[in-house]
Amino acid sequence: MSGEQQAGTPVELVYRLTVEDFREALGARSKASAAGRRNSRLLMAAFALAAVATALSLASEGTVDPPLVAMLVILPLVLLGVPRLQARQFHRLAADKGEFRATVESSGLTVRNDHSSSTHTWPAAPRYVETPNLFVLLSGDRNASCLTILPKRGLAGPAEAGRLRVTLDHGGAGSGAGVQPAVQ
Repeated sequence: MSGEQQAGTPVELVYRLTVEDFREALGARSKASAAGRRNSRLLMAAFALAAVATALSLASEGTVDPPLVAMLVILPLVLLGVPRLQARQFHRLAADKGEFRATVESSGLTVRNDHSSSTHTWPAAPRYVETPNLFVLLSGDRNASCLTILPKRGLAGPAEAGRLRVTLDHGGAGSGAGVQPAVQ
């Protein structure tokens, strides 16, 4: 089947979102959005500055100020802990929604669960990031403020991942407005 034919065939997913799905999706979003990359760089720079200030303080005075020690402890906790906490919070919000059913086709995406249904056309999610376990659809704004998580385990089989990729790449078939892979 050609790429055009595959793009015209809807791809179905059935899944329940997990904490790990949210953690991986938020990480992918952070790498793909300007704000996420900026925040990561700022936290890393603050940690590096705290480490340099600690080393200089030890070298010149032989002691380290408590605020520097606190920064060296707190910044890694923030870098590692906040994404996990966010993932757990998002999972709590999604857990009571039950099983999700997504249909991805050339005109857009429909996601249904036990409580609601949502349909998006490709202009609402013009970018995506593929991770080892997910396809993460991102909104077009600079901060990628909206995302849709499509776990690969929700596909009927391994070959479906290729069909989904082709559908995303050809999104908006006929309009030339395919979903673009986000830069990571």
